[in-house]
Amino acid sequence: MIICPAQHFDIFSIMNIERQSFIPAIQEKKRVFEKRLKIFPEGFLLLADCSDEVVLKNKTALVCGYLCSERWDFLPACDEKLLRKRFALGHNPLHTHKTEGPFLYISSFALLKDYRSKGLGSKFFKNAVAALCSSLHGIEKVVIIVNSEWEAALKIYRSIGFEEYFILKEFFPTIQKKVCSDGIIMTLDAAKFREMEFSGGEEAIKI
Repeated sequence: MIICPAQHFDIFSIMNIERQSFIPAIQEKKRVFEKRLKIFPEGFLLLADCSDEVVLKNKTALVCGYLCSERWDFLPACDEKLLRKRFALGHNPLHTHKTEGPFLYISSFALLKDYRSKGLGSKFFKNAVAALCSSLHGIEKVVIIVNSEWEAALKIYRSIGFEEYFILKEFFPTIQKKVCSDGIIMTLDAAKFREMEFSGGEEAIKI
């Protein structure tokens, strides 16, 4: 497994992961990902399976995960109206991304179904964010928003050290159209990622 920068020709692989990972009501549109790639390419990373088996089968490595981000100049104080606007699904990164912003917002992170429940999600997330925090000058805080129903994702983030910042009630649409789940905003000092140590071996993810 390797982590590599996303390219514009990867958009179809990214959209395939998106469709496998989220219900239609919260899937990001292709144009949103294209804007993220154009505005902040350094913050858009892929997880690729380059094992011999996969390469022989597909004639190329397989993009099996993605993580994209933005840099923000501020995180609104615990003001529900401002936070809902800032974290709005499908928002235009042109309006929120600031080149020198100290907040790294992980706007989306997902894996193909066949690569889940194997510990890869946690490894990919930690390695990718650690790489961004180390390579991007001036990052002080990492920010995420998590659906309260995504127990596996919450487990990963809490195990890393993320702490709750604010809860946006009924933020995420669900399959039950009249019911929405909460969005949990979480933060962690970027220094924690820069301090992380990663083990080698066959299961290591290379950057």
